[in-house]
Amino acid sequence: MTLKKKAQDEKVISVKQTILLAEDDASMRRFIEVLLKKAGYEVVTAKDGLAAIKAALESKIDAIVADAIMPNMTGYDLCRMLRQNPDKKHLPLVILSGLNQEDSAGFEDCLADVYLTKGNNLKDNLIKTLKSLLNGETNP
Repeated sequence: MTLKKKAQDEKVISVKQTILLAEDDASMRRFIEVLLKKAGYEVVTAKDGLAAIKAALESKIDAIVADAIMPNMTGYDLCRMLRQNPDKKHLPLVILSGLNQEDSAGFEDCLADVYLTKGNNLKDNLIKTLKSLLNGETNP
């Protein structure tokens, strides 16, 4: 096998999964973007819910991480809209919030796969959760 052929084969094998990150806080968005990139993901970012729905419909993505409360469209509304779209309803969707799930109205009916709080363990919890969801595990 030639070196060129081997390099082409390795490129095919190492296709990165793409995560859509919807977060209105610029510093938090950058933090999570760097975190996801270090974990080996490609990242498409959106600064609000409307930009996120547009990116979700126009981009090939493998999962979505969305802030619960954003301008123009909440993460919950984004989730509800995507769950009604035949081409996107299967995507793993993680909702992030500064509130505990018990304190957050709207999560139960949005049909997100996982709800995570933006706490001390966000880094470990988010990467572990995404890996599980992208591997098809139903209870990450």
